[in-house]
Amino acid sequence: MTRIGPTRAPVRTPTIGVAAVLVLAAGWATLAAGAGALLAALATPAEPVGWAALVLTAGLIGLALLVGLRQLVLLLVSLTVRASPPPASTPMTGARVAILYPTADDFRADVVRRSARQTHARTRTVVLDDSRLPETRARVAELEADGIEVHRRGSRTGAKAGNLNAWLRAHGHEVDHVVVLDADQEVDEGFVAGALARFAAHPEAAVVQGRIRSRDGDTSFARDFSGLFTRHADTKLAARAVLGVVDFSGRGAMLDVSALRDAGGFPEVVMEDTALTIELERRGWSIVAAPELVSIEDAPVDHTAFAVQFGKFAEGAVQLLVRSRRSFVDPRLRVRRRVDLALELLVPVLAALVPLALFAYSVVGAVTGIAAFPWQLGLPLAVLSLVPLVPEALHRCRSRGLPSGIAFAVRASMLYASIGVVAARAVVAVAVSGRARFRITPKERAGGSATVVVRRRALELTVAVLALAVAVLWAGRPEIAAPFVVIAATALAFGWRDAVGERLG
Repeated sequence: MTRIGPTRAPVRTPTIGVAAVLVLAAGWATLAAGAGALLAALATPAEPVGWAALVLTAGLIGLALLVGLRQLVLLLVSLTVRASPPPASTPMTGARVAILYPTADDFRADVVRRSARQTHARTRTVVLDDSRLPETRARVAELEADGIEVHRRGSRTGAKAGNLNAWLRAHGHEVDHVVVLDADQEVDEGFVAGALARFAAHPEAAVVQGRIRSRDGDTSFARDFSGLFTRHADTKLAARAVLGVVDFSGRGAMLDVSALRDAGGFPEVVMEDTALTIELERRGWSIVAAPELVSIEDAPVDHTAFAVQFGKFAEGAVQLLVRSRRSFVDPRLRVRRRVDLALELLVPVLAALVPLALFAYSVVGAVTGIAAFPWQLGLPLAVLSLVPLVPEALHRCRSRGLPSGIAFAVRASMLYASIGVVAARAVVAVAVSGRARFRITPKERAGGSATVVVRRRALELTVAVLALAVAVLWAGRPEIAAPFVVIAATALAFGWRDAVGERLG
């Protein structure tokens, strides 16, 4: 079942190589110039330091607007998509497939057993166990009685990607395709057969990426936000399929082993999924969206788990921005891929920098005698930041009524507001150390007393106190510390909600 390779030759025109940079630069310059003109019109700086702050802030706001408009485009494009049946194709009945479960003390035997029941006869299921705890390793070993294989390696280097690569080096020649699932993720019995049908219809494909849904879960946080995570993933998959920039999401997908081998295996970085997407496109392979193939995973159990997950994403994004900076002028990548890549990776960076920029501009303005950051620019920034919440908010309005939809939008906006300092910490950590850490999202609620909650959010509180001190003692305007006060307040609110929920549960 070895395939001969991609049918689309990589583009190699040098002019096209810089086109993505020109597109991004033009969009950024236009929006930054508009933001700068509005800032100057509303409060003209009287000193050079004020003009310097204006130029820097306008540049960052222009970039934030560009990223926000991209989110709006994805939403609008996704709304045009209508469900259609998968293409008819000849079943690949002889294909050898392995379902791979990388785990590291976050193991769930029930989902592994259910996913192993595939209608495709030549399917094996393998747990790639990096667990350290003896009790977890013992529970994993129990699966062997059900015919599920267990693979352990000598070291834990390379995190998830290293775990997958270790199995591929030892057993990759035994299979034609692999399905990668997270430790809490499951698929139905027809997933493998359906993915193989997609491969038969798309011989140039390296990855068939299915839909990823979040379970409601057993916690109030998971029940409240699982729909948000599901619809956000659905929106991105649907829109990217239309725009031709489908990416590998790191799980819930089937991959062709020959394509993986051609790409050099899974890149051993935190965002191995995005890095692999880049490597595959460089070699002319494509990634196919298959929304009819559904996998189900756990939503973060509480705010602490969500913060860890977002922090990992932020560190991985900064690492990949540095590692893949030459990709933005690589002529082997399509212009739209490079534009999408840059704007996606900038999301957590801007989550870290925008609150700081608004605060710094307002401090400089107070010292030099100009107005604080104007609401006329803050409003479009706020509106665009709410775009990812729209699908789930509309669903709540339709199913539960307008008040429920509005209340959800408020809670979800608080959720995203609460991780600004987490994002900043991640950006600083990678900038200082030069590396990103792969952290496993906690599967147990953090809980704790009010004192524990406050201690857990010590960083956000410290930043808020420092911002207030600067705002009051230096600028004489306590209101300009609002971005960091809001971050600390929302983080505390979610921590308290999680703790109360654990005690009531």
